Amino acid sequence: MADLAALLDQEASAEIEAVTSEAQQRASEIVAKAKEAAAALLVQSERAATTRQAALLIRARSAAQLEAASVKLQAQQQAIDTVFADATARLDALADDAGRFRPVLTTLFQEALSALGSAADIKEIVVNPADVSNTGDIARQLGVQAQVRGDATVVAGVRLLGSRNIAIENTLHGRLAALRDDLAAEVARALSGEDGG
Repeated sequence: MADLAALLDQEASAEIEAVTSEAQQRASEIVAKAKEAAAALLVQSERAATTRQAALLIRARSAAQLEAASVKLQAQQQAIDTVFADATARLDALADDAGRFRPVLTTLFQEALSALGSAADIKEIVVNPADVSNTGDIARQLGVQAQVRGDATVVAGVRLLGSRNIAIENTLHGRLAALRDDLAAEVARALSGEDGG
């Protein structure tokens, strides 16, 4: 009986060892699969992080480019405004100097007269109050017999009122305003370093 007990004990030990060995093998397989799954998740997670980082970088670059373009446009606009403010101040200074302005006023008067048609069509000549005397002399030299009236809204130029309810205004400020878009484009090209030609 002792042999039987030893035999049973030996078989039970072998069975336990086989079950333990199989359990360890299965545990090793499960751990290996878990490690593979974890590695795959890690790779997937790293890819997702890299993709997110790239997207954030692209967005940040785009935002920086937009901001830079905005700052550049604002600086350009400020420079253009400064150029036009300086031009306006120079035109005002020219108009304030009667001796220097007289030939310019003569040219502006002649151009307006040409646009109106003839001296006989002029009903009234309107200029800045400071230019009334000079304009009267210019009108007489050009053979125009219309009344000259001062109006502070006419600056650095002349407004001719025609007999057929036509008004022709030719002022330096009006001409500058009419050319503003073209001149602003030239100033912008000069500021950006483009040669324009």
